[in-house]
Amino acid sequence: MVNCNIKLKFSIIVPLYNKGDYIIRAVESILNQTYKNFEIIIVDDGSKDDGVIKVENLDNHLIKIIKQENQGVSRARNVGVINSKYDYVVFLDADDSWESIFLEELKNLINNFPFSGIYGINNCFHYANGKSFFKKFNWLFRGEKEGIILDYFDLFSKLGMSPFSNSSTCIPKKVFNEIGGYMVGIKTTEDSDLWCRIAIKHKVAFNIKPLVNYYLEVPNNTRSIVEYNDFQVSRTLQELLIKDKVPEKFINSVKRLIAFQQISLVKRAILTGNKKFAIKKLFDSRIFYKYPFKQFFLFLVVLIPLNIFVFLRLIYNKLFK
Repeated sequence: MVNCNIKLKFSIIVPLYNKGDYIIRAVESILNQTYKNFEIIIVDDGSKDDGVIKVENLDNHLIKIIKQENQGVSRARNVGVINSKYDYVVFLDADDSWESIFLEELKNLINNFPFSGIYGINNCFHYANGKSFFKKFNWLFRGEKEGIILDYFDLFSKLGMSPFSNSSTCIPKKVFNEIGGYMVGIKTTEDSDLWCRIAIKHKVAFNIKPLVNYYLEVPNNTRSIVEYNDFQVSRTLQELLIKDKVPEKFINSVKRLIAFQQISLVKRAILTGNKKFAIKKLFDSRIFYKYPFKQFFLFLVVLIPLNIFVFLRLIYNKLFK
Protein backbone atom coordinates (compact mmCIF):
# COMPACT_ATOMS: atom_id res chain seq x y z
CA MET A 1 0.00 0.00 0.00
CA VAL A 2 1.21 3.51 -0.83
CA ASN A 3 1.63 5.94 2.03
CA CYS A 4 0.28 9.20 0.62
CA ASN A 5 2.34 11.22 3.10
CA ILE A 6 5.57 10.07 1.47
CA LYS A 7 6.72 11.67 -1.76
CA LEU A 8 6.85 9.11 -4.52
CA LYS A 9 10.11 8.66 -6.37
CA PHE A 10 10.32 7.49 -9.96
CA SER A 11 12.96 5.68 -11.96
CA ILE A 12 12.53 6.76 -15.57
CA ILE A 13 13.82 4.24 -18.11
CA VAL A 14 14.71 5.50 -21.59
CA PRO A 15 15.90 2.85 -24.10
CA LEU A 16 18.09 4.41 -26.77
CA TYR A 17 18.92 2.99 -30.18
CA ASN A 18 19.88 5.32 -33.03
CA LYS A 19 17.51 8.09 -31.93
CA GLY A 20 20.11 10.87 -31.76
CA ASP A 21 17.78 13.27 -33.53
CA TYR A 22 15.15 12.97 -30.80
CA ILE A 23 16.78 11.97 -27.51
CA ILE A 24 17.41 15.49 -26.21
CA ARG A 25 13.76 16.40 -26.72
CA ALA A 26 12.80 13.38 -24.64
CA VAL A 27 15.32 14.01 -21.85
CA GLU A 28 14.55 17.71 -21.60
CA SER A 29 10.85 16.91 -21.27
CA ILE A 30 11.79 14.88 -18.18
CA LEU A 31 14.07 17.54 -16.72
CA ASN A 32 11.31 20.12 -17.20
CA GLN A 33 8.78 18.22 -15.08
CA THR A 34 7.08 20.15 -12.29
CA TYR A 35 7.51 17.09 -10.06
CA LYS A 36 11.22 16.59 -9.46
CA ASN A 37 11.65 13.33 -7.49
CA PHE A 38 13.15 11.04 -10.10
CA GLU A 39 16.23 9.51 -11.64
CA ILE A 40 16.80 9.04 -15.37
CA ILE A 41 18.34 5.84 -16.69
CA ILE A 42 19.37 5.89 -20.35
CA VAL A 43 20.05 2.40 -21.67
CA ASP A 44 22.09 2.66 -24.86
CA ASP A 45 21.33 -0.49 -26.83
CA GLY A 46 24.39 -0.38 -29.06
CA SER A 47 23.56 2.86 -30.88
CA LYS A 48 25.71 3.81 -33.85
CA ASP A 49 24.82 7.51 -33.94
CA ASP A 50 25.64 10.43 -31.63
CA GLY A 51 22.67 10.08 -29.27
CA VAL A 52 24.71 9.01 -26.24
CA ILE A 53 27.23 11.82 -26.77
CA LYS A 54 24.38 14.34 -26.81
CA VAL A 55 23.09 13.02 -23.49
CA GLU A 56 26.57 12.99 -21.96
CA ASN A 57 26.99 16.63 -22.97
CA LEU A 58 24.02 17.55 -20.79
CA ASP A 59 26.22 16.68 -17.80
CA ASN A 60 23.27 16.26 -15.45
CA HIS A 61 23.65 14.37 -12.17
CA LEU A 62 20.13 12.93 -12.47
CA ILE A 63 21.09 10.97 -15.58
CA LYS A 64 22.70 7.53 -15.46
CA ILE A 65 23.87 6.01 -18.76
CA ILE A 66 24.15 2.25 -19.21
CA LYS A 67 25.75 0.90 -22.37
CA GLN A 68 25.22 -2.57 -23.81
CA GLU A 69 25.58 -4.38 -27.10
CA ASN A 70 22.46 -4.34 -29.23
CA GLN A 71 20.01 -6.79 -27.62
CA GLY A 72 16.66 -5.19 -28.40
CA VAL A 73 14.36 -2.73 -26.70
CA SER A 74 12.84 -5.25 -24.28
CA ARG A 75 16.21 -6.22 -22.89
CA ALA A 76 17.16 -2.54 -22.65
CA ARG A 77 14.05 -1.73 -20.63
CA ASN A 78 14.60 -4.72 -18.34
CA VAL A 79 18.21 -3.68 -17.75
CA GLY A 80 17.02 -0.21 -16.87
CA VAL A 81 14.67 -1.62 -14.25
CA ILE A 82 17.40 -3.85 -12.80
CA ASN A 83 19.58 -0.77 -12.33
CA SER A 84 16.81 1.44 -10.93
CA LYS A 85 16.71 2.74 -7.35
CA TYR A 86 13.06 3.55 -6.79
CA ASP A 87 9.82 1.62 -6.33
CA TYR A 88 8.02 2.96 -9.41
CA VAL A 89 9.46 2.57 -12.90
CA VAL A 90 8.26 4.79 -15.72
CA PHE A 91 9.10 4.27 -19.38
CA LEU A 92 9.72 6.90 -22.05
CA ASP A 93 10.80 6.04 -25.59
CA ALA A 94 13.66 8.14 -26.91
CA ASP A 95 11.54 9.65 -29.71
CA ASP A 96 8.61 10.69 -27.50
CA SER A 97 8.18 13.38 -24.84
CA TRP A 98 6.05 14.40 -21.86
CA GLU A 99 4.09 17.50 -20.98
CA SER A 100 5.53 19.22 -17.89
CA ILE A 101 2.81 18.00 -15.50
CA PHE A 102 3.04 14.33 -16.53
CA LEU A 103 4.81 13.12 -13.36
CA GLU A 104 2.63 15.33 -11.16
CA GLU A 105 -0.51 13.71 -12.57
CA LEU A 106 1.09 10.28 -12.36
CA LYS A 107 1.92 10.82 -8.69
CA ASN A 108 -1.71 11.76 -8.00
CA LEU A 109 -2.98 8.74 -9.95
CA ILE A 110 -0.86 6.40 -7.84
CA ASN A 111 -1.92 8.02 -4.58
CA ASN A 112 -5.59 7.86 -5.56
CA PHE A 113 -5.42 4.21 -6.70
CA PRO A 114 -2.58 2.70 -4.64
CA PHE A 115 -3.40 -0.96 -5.23
CA SER A 116 -3.09 -0.92 -9.03
CA GLY A 117 -0.57 -3.00 -10.96
CA ILE A 118 -0.12 -0.58 -13.83
CA TYR A 119 -0.71 3.14 -14.35
CA GLY A 120 -1.28 4.74 -17.74
CA ILE A 121 -1.81 8.26 -19.06
CA ASN A 122 -3.41 9.25 -22.35
CA ASN A 123 -1.35 10.01 -25.48
CA CYS A 124 -1.43 12.81 -28.01
CA PHE A 125 -0.34 11.46 -31.40
CA HIS A 126 1.72 13.68 -33.70
CA TYR A 127 2.19 13.16 -37.44
CA ALA A 128 5.20 14.33 -39.44
CA ASN A 129 2.98 16.82 -41.31
CA GLY A 130 2.31 18.68 -38.06
CA LYS A 131 -1.19 17.35 -37.44
CA SER A 132 -2.03 15.78 -34.10
CA PHE A 133 -4.94 14.07 -32.37
CA PHE A 134 -5.86 12.31 -29.16
CA LYS A 135 -8.68 10.03 -28.11
CA LYS A 136 -11.24 11.63 -25.83
CA PHE A 137 -12.13 9.42 -22.91
CA ASN A 138 -14.62 11.70 -21.14
CA TRP A 139 -17.12 8.83 -21.12
CA LEU A 140 -14.76 6.33 -19.50
CA PHE A 141 -15.04 7.42 -15.86
CA ARG A 142 -18.35 9.30 -16.01
CA GLY A 143 -16.76 12.68 -16.42
CA GLU A 144 -13.85 12.13 -14.04
CA LYS A 145 -10.29 12.53 -15.35
CA GLU A 146 -9.01 9.26 -13.86
CA GLY A 147 -10.15 5.91 -12.56
CA ILE A 148 -9.84 2.12 -12.82
CA ILE A 149 -10.41 0.49 -16.21
CA LEU A 150 -12.82 -2.29 -15.27
CA ASP A 151 -12.08 -4.48 -18.31
CA TYR A 152 -8.80 -3.54 -19.98
CA PHE A 153 -9.12 -6.29 -22.61
CA ASP A 154 -12.55 -5.14 -23.70
CA LEU A 155 -11.41 -1.52 -23.98
CA PHE A 156 -8.28 -2.55 -25.92
CA SER A 157 -10.28 -4.48 -28.52
CA LYS A 158 -12.95 -1.78 -28.87
CA LEU A 159 -10.41 1.01 -29.32
CA GLY A 160 -8.22 -1.06 -31.65
CA MET A 161 -5.26 -0.14 -29.47
CA SER A 162 -4.24 0.12 -25.85
CA PRO A 163 -5.36 3.41 -24.24
CA PHE A 164 -1.74 4.00 -23.19
CA SER A 165 1.72 3.39 -24.65
CA ASN A 166 5.21 2.51 -23.44
CA SER A 167 5.88 6.21 -23.03
CA SER A 168 2.88 6.71 -20.78
CA THR A 169 3.22 3.67 -18.52
CA CYS A 170 4.29 3.34 -14.91
CA ILE A 171 4.58 0.00 -13.13
CA PRO A 172 5.40 -0.69 -9.48
CA LYS A 173 8.78 -2.40 -9.59
CA LYS A 174 7.45 -5.18 -7.36
CA VAL A 175 4.76 -5.97 -9.94
CA PHE A 176 7.19 -5.67 -12.85
CA ASN A 177 9.50 -8.25 -11.26
CA GLU A 178 6.60 -10.51 -10.27
CA ILE A 179 5.31 -10.61 -13.86
CA GLY A 180 8.80 -11.09 -15.29
CA GLY A 181 9.26 -7.82 -17.17
CA TYR A 182 9.26 -7.44 -20.93
CA MET A 183 9.63 -10.65 -22.89
CA VAL A 184 12.99 -10.62 -24.68
CA GLY A 185 13.54 -11.81 -28.24
CA ILE A 186 10.22 -10.91 -29.86
CA LYS A 187 9.87 -8.28 -32.59
CA THR A 188 6.45 -6.79 -31.88
CA THR A 189 3.72 -6.51 -29.20
CA GLU A 190 6.28 -6.87 -26.40
CA ASP A 191 4.53 -3.93 -24.74
CA SER A 192 0.91 -5.10 -24.96
CA ASP A 193 2.07 -8.58 -23.96
CA LEU A 194 3.43 -7.17 -20.69
CA TRP A 195 0.39 -5.00 -20.04
CA CYS A 196 -1.99 -7.92 -20.59
CA ARG A 197 -0.02 -10.17 -18.25
CA ILE A 198 -0.34 -7.50 -15.59
CA ALA A 199 -4.02 -6.74 -16.29
CA ILE A 200 -4.96 -10.41 -15.82
CA LYS A 201 -3.86 -10.16 -12.18
CA HIS A 202 -3.95 -6.49 -11.22
CA LYS A 203 -6.04 -3.34 -11.53
CA VAL A 204 -5.31 -0.88 -14.33
CA ALA A 205 -5.47 2.82 -13.40
CA PHE A 206 -5.71 5.46 -16.11
CA ASN A 207 -5.67 9.25 -16.50
CA ILE A 208 -7.49 10.58 -19.59
CA LYS A 209 -5.41 13.77 -19.96
CA PRO A 210 -3.24 13.62 -23.14
CA LEU A 211 0.09 14.36 -21.45
CA VAL A 212 2.35 12.15 -23.59
CA ASN A 213 3.54 13.26 -27.02
CA TYR A 214 3.73 10.14 -29.18
CA TYR A 215 5.42 10.88 -32.50
CA LEU A 216 4.32 8.77 -35.46
CA GLU A 217 6.29 8.17 -38.68
CA VAL A 218 9.63 8.20 -36.89
CA PRO A 219 12.41 6.05 -38.47
CA ASN A 220 13.18 2.63 -36.90
CA ASN A 221 9.63 1.97 -35.74
CA THR A 222 8.09 -1.52 -35.69
CA ARG A 223 5.11 -0.96 -37.97
CA SER A 224 6.93 -2.23 -41.07
CA ILE A 225 8.20 -5.46 -39.50
CA VAL A 226 6.97 -8.61 -41.24
CA GLU A 227 5.51 -11.24 -38.91
CA TYR A 228 5.04 -14.90 -39.87
CA ASN A 229 3.59 -16.07 -36.57
CA ASP A 230 0.89 -14.90 -34.20
CA PHE A 231 1.78 -11.81 -32.22
CA GLN A 232 3.28 -12.63 -28.85
CA VAL A 233 0.38 -11.04 -27.00
CA SER A 234 -2.01 -13.45 -28.79
CA ARG A 235 0.13 -16.44 -27.85
CA THR A 236 0.32 -15.31 -24.24
CA LEU A 237 -3.42 -14.76 -23.91
CA GLN A 238 -4.21 -18.07 -25.63
CA GLU A 239 -1.89 -19.89 -23.24
CA LEU A 240 -3.54 -18.23 -20.25
CA LEU A 241 -6.95 -19.36 -21.53
CA ILE A 242 -5.76 -22.94 -22.02
CA LYS A 243 -4.26 -23.01 -18.52
CA ASP A 244 -7.49 -21.60 -17.06
CA LYS A 245 -5.67 -18.57 -15.68
CA VAL A 246 -8.05 -15.96 -17.05
CA PRO A 247 -10.68 -14.76 -14.55
CA GLU A 248 -14.17 -15.66 -15.72
CA LYS A 249 -15.19 -11.99 -16.00
CA PHE A 250 -12.45 -11.45 -18.63
CA ILE A 251 -12.79 -14.62 -20.72
CA ASN A 252 -14.99 -13.19 -23.49
CA SER A 253 -13.05 -9.93 -23.75
CA VAL A 254 -9.73 -11.80 -23.85
CA LYS A 255 -11.05 -13.94 -26.72
CA ARG A 256 -12.18 -10.78 -28.50
CA LEU A 257 -8.76 -9.22 -28.06
CA ILE A 258 -7.08 -12.32 -29.47
CA ALA A 259 -9.35 -12.08 -32.52
CA PHE A 260 -8.53 -8.41 -32.90
CA GLN A 261 -4.80 -9.16 -32.75
CA GLN A 262 -5.27 -11.78 -35.48
CA ILE A 263 -6.95 -9.17 -37.66
CA SER A 264 -4.05 -6.80 -36.98
CA LEU A 265 -1.64 -9.53 -38.05
CA VAL A 266 -3.55 -10.01 -41.31
CA LYS A 267 -3.51 -6.25 -41.99
CA ARG A 268 0.23 -6.13 -41.39
CA ALA A 269 0.73 -9.05 -43.78
CA ILE A 270 -1.30 -7.26 -46.46
CA LEU A 271 0.58 -4.00 -46.01
CA THR A 272 3.94 -5.75 -46.23
CA GLY A 273 2.91 -7.64 -49.40
CA ASN A 274 2.57 -11.10 -47.85
CA LYS A 275 -0.87 -11.99 -49.24
CA LYS A 276 -0.31 -15.76 -49.05
CA PHE A 277 0.26 -15.57 -45.31
CA ALA A 278 -2.70 -13.17 -44.95
CA ILE A 279 -5.07 -15.64 -46.64
CA LYS A 280 -3.81 -18.46 -44.43
CA LYS A 281 -4.44 -16.47 -41.26
CA LEU A 282 -7.89 -15.36 -42.43
CA PHE A 283 -9.09 -18.96 -42.03
CA ASP A 284 -8.48 -18.62 -38.28
CA SER A 285 -11.83 -19.44 -36.67
CA ARG A 286 -11.09 -17.05 -33.81
CA ILE A 287 -11.52 -14.12 -36.19
CA PHE A 288 -14.87 -15.36 -37.51
CA TYR A 289 -16.06 -15.97 -33.95
CA LYS A 290 -15.76 -12.27 -33.03
CA TYR A 291 -15.35 -10.32 -36.30
CA PRO A 292 -17.09 -12.15 -39.20
CA PHE A 293 -17.70 -9.01 -41.28
CA LYS A 294 -14.14 -7.77 -40.93
CA GLN A 295 -12.95 -11.24 -41.94
CA PHE A 296 -15.04 -11.10 -45.12
CA PHE A 297 -13.85 -7.55 -45.89
CA LEU A 298 -10.20 -8.54 -45.51
CA PHE A 299 -10.74 -11.49 -47.86
CA LEU A 300 -11.92 -8.98 -50.48
CA VAL A 301 -8.89 -6.79 -49.85
CA VAL A 302 -6.56 -9.73 -50.39
CA LEU A 303 -8.30 -11.11 -53.48
CA ILE A 304 -9.05 -7.88 -55.35
CA PRO A 305 -6.05 -6.12 -56.96
CA LEU A 306 -5.09 -3.06 -54.96
CA ASN A 307 -5.78 -0.50 -57.71
CA ILE A 308 -9.29 -1.89 -58.26
CA PHE A 309 -9.97 -1.93 -54.54
CA VAL A 310 -8.91 1.70 -54.19
CA PHE A 311 -11.17 2.65 -57.13
CA LEU A 312 -14.18 0.84 -55.59
CA ARG A 313 -13.52 2.46 -52.25
CA LEU A 314 -13.52 5.92 -53.86
CA ILE A 315 -16.86 5.19 -55.53
CA TYR A 316 -18.28 3.93 -52.23
CA ASN A 317 -17.16 7.07 -50.41
CA LYS A 318 -18.78 9.32 -53.04
CA LEU A 319 -22.08 7.41 -53.01
CA PHE A 320 -22.54 6.71 -49.33
CA LYS A 321 -20.52 9.32 -47.42
